[in-house]
Amino acid sequence: MAGTIITITDIGRAALVSQGNDGTNAHKVIEIGLASAPFTADKAMKALPGERKRIKTFASENVAPDTIHVTLKDDTADQFTLYGFGLYLENGVLLAAYGQATPIMEKSPDALLLLSADVQFTTIDATQLVFGDSSFTNPPATTQRQGVIQLATQAEVDAGTDAAKALTPKTAASRYASLTGAQFAGPVKATDFSTDGPAVVGMAKIQSATRASILSVTNFDGLSIEAMDSGNLAKKNVGLAPWGGKVLVGTVNDDGIGLVQVAGLITAQTPPAGDASKRVPTTEWVIAAIASAAVGSIVFEARTTARAGFLKLNGALLKRTDYPALWAYAQASGAIVADASWSANNFGCFSTGDGATTFRIPEMRGESIRCWDDGRGVDTGRAIGSWQDSQNRSHAHGASAAAVGDHAHSAWTDAQGFHNHGGGTTGGGAHNHSTNMKGITNQGSDFGREGQEVARSGPGGWLGTDVQGDHNHGIYGEGSHGHNVGIGAAGNHSHGITINADGGNEVRVRSVAMLAMIRAY
Repeated sequence: MAGTIITITDIGRAALVSQGNDGTNAHKVIEIGLASAPFTADKAMKALPGERKRIKTFASENVAPDTIHVTLKDDTADQFTLYGFGLYLENGVLLAAYGQATPIMEKSPDALLLLSADVQFTTIDATQLVFGDSSFTNPPATTQRQGVIQLATQAEVDAGTDAAKALTPKTAASRYASLTGAQFAGPVKATDFSTDGPAVVGMAKIQSATRASILSVTNFDGLSIEAMDSGNLAKKNVGLAPWGGKVLVGTVNDDGIGLVQVAGLITAQTPPAGDASKRVPTTEWVIAAIASAAVGSIVFEARTTARAGFLKLNGALLKRTDYPALWAYAQASGAIVADASWSANNFGCFSTGDGATTFRIPEMRGESIRCWDDGRGVDTGRAIGSWQDSQNRSHAHGASAAAVGDHAHSAWTDAQGFHNHGGGTTGGGAHNHSTNMKGITNQGSDFGREGQEVARSGPGGWLGTDVQGDHNHGIYGEGSHGHNVGIGAAGNHSHGITINADGGNEVRVRSVAMLAMIRAY
């Protein structure tokens, strides 16, 4: 692959070539021009197109008879886009230039611009060209000289033939982690063991930082570990059997359940955020994925103090910097109002506090919860987090009147004056009553009713009248008249009605007092 082409100008070449075309004239590059506009280098150029500025802070050295390594530096507060550069000789001649259509780099006021390039000549003695007196340089690195080096690709690392490029930890791990048959004099870490073919681990010795110990590893099929501490060989409770066996690390007894049992804390790499695989989560992952996601959740518990990570929902004013996660949740909740609106019966919302450094959490003490209507029409006109006072539903009350006690009313009729009723008896027709007095007949006697005997004393003995048959007696009326009736008053009085009060000083249902808390961090 061809490198970047730096064009030598015609006037620059003429300045370098000796008059008899038999060598290279000695010259010195004293300035480097920087171009802030795109251009294409041309041999006929005498000045750098779009030149923004010239700098003297650069350095160079000959890294080969035909190659010069140049490094330029701009540590000013200027801001520009670099599209190319040009090398100027001490006599003002533009020696060479390089330009491109796209930016090489962006220079900001706070940034330090460093640019290195190698200039290779095919017919000119590069040793005759001298650059300024700056003391810094970044030539290609060698085993004897510090400098710039190119990183090798994974294929180049695997091939192992390039002596000029460097490998990274990643390419080295990919190349050498899978080595087989290697012998190591120092610590060895293996993340996996292959089970295809015989697996035998030889002797490994580990020098502890605090004490000398020897780690003895026998046949991998039923691997066992022995450790020697202070010269005493002792079996440690560590074992490994890769085929259906168990791993016991530390002084633990086999619990008969776990395949891996460790007598201490285990550290591991944290899975990426959102990972839903069978990887083991770390506490870091749990906090990021679960605890952080729970910020803002409200819980109710039978306790008097808030648990760790929670705050009482008491309308407290908090500092945003003290609870950044809760402040972020409040801003995204859709239930945040100005502090003045919060105080005007919006206690279930967050508030923006002072508008700069504080915010307020909801107030739930002594309140009951009602789910937000959200357009259903059951509790219309309610905003999220708004407070609502108590109210009685319309209903009827029964009433009764008290008795006044027993009392009486007087009554009377008026008189109509003295009068007679005339007339006689009627009916039956003319008839006679006979009287029997011991054989003496008395016709027309009124001594008794006919057919009855009336006892009387006297010389005659028994006296009676004979029966004359049924008949009527009539009495004539005296004319129409009436009797007035009056009822006296019992005196003025009233009947009292009493309706008794029912209930306490609020409307409420049966309830249990719990502490309301919000997850804050």
